[in-house]
Order: sequence, then structure tokens, then C-alpha cells
Amino acid sequence: MDDAVDVKYRRKHFPPSYFASKLHNPNPSNASQTVPGTAHHSLDGTPQNIKDLLAGFQGLRIEPAQPEIEGMEAPPCPISTLPHEILVHIFMEIAILDMAAFVRLAQVCKRLAYMVSTEEQIWKRICLGSEVGFGAMHYQWQREISGSLLEEERVDRILDASEAEGDMPIIGLDPEISSLVLLHNIYSSSWQKMFRLRPRIRFNGCYISTVNYIRPGQASPSQITWNSPVHIVTYYRYLRFYRNGTVISLLTTSEPADVVHFLTKSLQQSHKDGSGAHLPSAFMQNATRGRWRLSSASDNPEAELKDAEGDLYVETEGVGKYIYRMELSLRSAGKGARNNKLAWKAYYHYNKLTDDRGEFTLRNDKAFFWSRVKSYGMGE
Repeated sequence: MDDAVDVKYRRKHFPPSYFASKLHNPNPSNASQTVPGTAHHSLDGTPQNIKDLLAGFQGLRIEPAQPEIEGMEAPPCPISTLPHEILVHIFMEIAILDMAAFVRLAQVCKRLAYMVSTEEQIWKRICLGSEVGFGAMHYQWQREISGSLLEEERVDRILDASEAEGDMPIIGLDPEISSLVLLHNIYSSSWQKMFRLRPRIRFNGCYISTVNYIRPGQASPSQITWNSPVHIVTYYRYLRFYRNGTVISLLTTSEPADVVHFLTKSLQQSHKDGSGAHLPSAFMQNATRGRWRLSSASDNPEAELKDAEGDLYVETEGVGKYIYRMELSLRSAGKGARNNKLAWKAYYHYNKLTDDRGEFTLRNDKAFFWSRVKSYGMGE
């Protein structure tokens, strides 16, 4: 047996002269230079971009599967006979139920890839809806920190004060109007581009910040050593956002695998009442209630429209008389992911009795990264 048989095979069937002929013969078909097309270019041709590639899928149809054995009847493919309008309706329902499943349809065939990428009425429904889109994004406080609704008088005062600042339209007071304004001015009239690039909160998971740092320890009096020991400290911050403008915040040393499935309001309330002290979710007694909102043009009227959004404000319960306020920035981490990172900007504590505010140091704290959670249980 020859362990170098692959090398000998390449030398016999694909010698260096074979590749040299391809490189030095840019016109393999001997076509006239005046003939349009790519006949006198390289055999591989010019690579197409995604837009041109998808445009070539426009006239294709859904091809049914071939029979497993030649001569036998092909398996049925009812979806290939459905009209385009029915397919759009089916895909819209899929997108509302599970956005990731809708996008994965593009891997089935070229026809579905074209529909997923270019069917703007589906992307419009996703953007304007409250399931995963901007209909559930809040740019003004909607709740108290305890989770109760804001009083109508307070909401009216907030809106009146915002409108009095200037004639500039306030992004976020009406999600549909603000989305239409941003669609044409920033996102090139593409609902798909808007959904991918516009800052938004994700509700089908939680945001996790893993903090590791080293602190010096103290040697035991009876220990004989030249150096003092060090301690490696690890703890986690969790944020789970809800569509009604509330949030659960938790600081614990428990690892994500033991925590994320218990981040529910029902368990939080049961531990606040003292009825779940001995359950596996005992760490939820340290979870705090809070509220969240995104930044808008009313926060900084002098900023450009594209820079008005992107910041996140979270206010949670503190110890005793204090309220904690996190100021975060929505970022993207990874090659293709969007809106999956929350970077720290500031962290404050507010004294409700003395009306004083101070700032926490962020020396050890790390950014939050979004992690998908398939099921929380308990009906949530």
C-alpha cells in the first residue's frame, strides 16, 4: 500500500501544465473578443454578489424530490403546487411564530431563498408587529419599577414635555410612524434591512454578563509560603426583557445552565413571598424587578436620526432606599449576528430619600451577550 497515492494521482491526472494552460488561456472557447458575454473570460467566471445571485432565482419554481428508485413514482410535493399568495401567507405565520425557522427556509431551495430574502410584505409584518419587531420596542417608560402601569397623568406629562422641546418628530411615540420615517431615510426602503440593522431588544432569550477577576488573598498564619494566595472570582449578571416594558435582573454566582430556565416572574414572586426558599431556584430570591426603554430623538434632539437610537436604559430595584440605573449600548458581536450584545456605558445608584445619585465603577464588569432560550417553562 502506498500512502502517497493521492499525490501520484494529482501528478498523473492534474499536472502543473494543466493549471498553467488554464491561467494562460483566458479565452478557452476561442470566441471573438467582440462577442458579448463571458465566453472569453476565465472558466470560473466573475463571482456574483448576493443581490445578483438572488435575482437569478426569481423565475425558478419549487422542484419536487426525485424518486428514490428510477422508474418509480416520485413522492408527493403539495407545496410546489401552491400559489404564490398562499406561500406568502404561510411564511408570514412561520415568521411570527419563529423568526429563526423562517430564515432557515432559505436553505431548502432557491425559490424559497428568493422569497425569504425579497418578500417585503413579510418583513414589513415582522418589523411592525409586536412579536419580535419594533411594535414591542418602548422608547418611553411604560411601567413602574415594580411592574405596575404608569399613571395616565404621568404619561401625559412625559409626552407633553417631550413635544414641547421642539418641532422635531419624536421617534418611538408611534412605532409605525417612526418606522416609516426611518425606513426611507436610513434603511433604503427595505424592511429586511431595517429589521437586521435597527437596534432592538430580543425577547426569546436572555442577556448574560460573565465576570472574572482576580483579587489577592491573605495567607494563613500557620502556612509557610513565600507568596500570598489569590482568588479567582466569577459571577454572572442576567437580564431578561419582557414586551410590556419590564425586566428581571439577577446577580448570582450560579452558572447559566442552572439559571436561565428559572428566570420567570412567577418564580421571582414566589421567592419574594418566601415560599420557595428550598427549591432549586432559590437564587431567584435575589432577582430584582425593573423597567426598560430605548433611546429616541427626544433624548438628544441635536443628534442625527440614525444616531438617535441604540442606547438602552434599565432601572431596577436596589437595596433599601436605592434604585439602580444601567445605561447600555446595543452592539453586534460576531460575523453575521446583530443586536446580540449590550455594552456598558454607565451604572448609577439613586437615593429616593435624599435625591442623590452616585456612580458605580465598572472596572470588572463585562458586556452582556444574548443567549437564546427555547423554553422557560411555567407557561412563559
